[in-house]
Amino acid sequence: MTNLLPLETWRNIMGYHPYHFWQLMNSAIPLNGCDDMVRSYPWRSADMASRQDVRFAIESAENILTQYLNYSPAPRYVEQTYQWPAMFDGSERWGAAGSDWRWLTIQTDEGYIQAAGVEQLTLLGTPIVAYTDPDGDGLDDTWTITQATSITDTSQIAVYFAAADRLNSAAAGDQWRILPITITISGGVATIRGRTWQLVKPILYEGFVSDALDPDPTPITTTFVTTLDVYQRTTNGNGLTILDSQGVITWETRPSHGWWCCCTGCSSTSTAYGGSPFDPAAVAQAVARVGIRDKRHGLLTPADASYDSTTGIWSSLDWTVCAQPDRVTLRYLAGFPLAADGIMAEPYRTVVARLAAAELGRTICGCDYANRELYRWQFDISQTARGDELFGISPENLNNPLGTRRGHVQAWRFIQDQQQLTGILA
Repeated sequence: MTNLLPLETWRNIMGYHPYHFWQLMNSAIPLNGCDDMVRSYPWRSADMASRQDVRFAIESAENILTQYLNYSPAPRYVEQTYQWPAMFDGSERWGAAGSDWRWLTIQTDEGYIQAAGVEQLTLLGTPIVAYTDPDGDGLDDTWTITQATSITDTSQIAVYFAAADRLNSAAAGDQWRILPITITISGGVATIRGRTWQLVKPILYEGFVSDALDPDPTPITTTFVTTLDVYQRTTNGNGLTILDSQGVITWETRPSHGWWCCCTGCSSTSTAYGGSPFDPAAVAQAVARVGIRDKRHGLLTPADASYDSTTGIWSSLDWTVCAQPDRVTLRYLAGFPLAADGIMAEPYRTVVARLAAAELGRTICGCDYANRELYRWQFDISQTARGDELFGISPENLNNPLGTRRGHVQAWRFIQDQQQLTGILA
């Protein structure tokens, strides 16, 4: 499970105590007169929402916005299979050219396409974490690492929990990425900082006995990690196989009779259209290069291609079969561009946070004052009265497809203002 909006950013927008939200508490940071500490999983506290519940709610909010906006609120890597475009009259085309003699266009389900290709992570180093107390409050609440690098673009640097701290030897991925962080690069050294409560050892959240974790133990590494993995995160647009290429074109086999036999033959030994002689269960696949015709509206142009390792040049290929492909798989990075701080831009981050609050079925903490911002966006404004209070809502807002909580209504207004529509000009 991954979220485009970091859980820490959601916490900050909702105004929850940073230590208590991340299950940290001691005598110097006691609970505020009630149980306002957030647990990792629902089974730890059956009557209150957990951080896992919040993650699910954020994911639901992001999916809702993507569905109605027709683009994601932040960039994400997508792999999607589409039917190959066919002529309106059902006739065959020769090659991959459209009626305008340009490459055929695929209308994707996403807008704001940033790049074609797959995510690529290159390990830069595993620096040791330094914990400090820059505000002098007696707690080492800031972490810092430094990493030598020739990279000058801070958006290419990503920080993850070290391999030894990932559960079940999991590979580096969004689940283990640490955000938000600040990155500066000077003199070939990247200096990366964040807040200490982000670096609790993941294994400590899995315990059945321990509940509250000490944010200021001696040594501090009893609770927090000692090293982090720093990666260069880019989009690989030069994959050479059907597993990592920008796209994959697929042909199904054809029955061993018909007019197409004039092209490749229909003998029992023919391997046209996919390997084994006309095996109905077989397919043929080819590596595709994917051009971006319209980033904003998600128009891509896939075509069969090969790579010359000597010249470093890609070239289109002529199909050796007399049939159009059946489908094409496209891989790309798409979504509204990130803000300068490397996370979801405003106003998307606030809309996602409030919609996630509305999607969350329960409150988080035991005290009303700890939940005041959450209550605001969970409040069902379809009510007409409560005690001495009277409420009203317009029919337009009442009938919106998301729901009638305040977070649903605000998100629907935002969608109506920002959604990207596509159509056909006759």
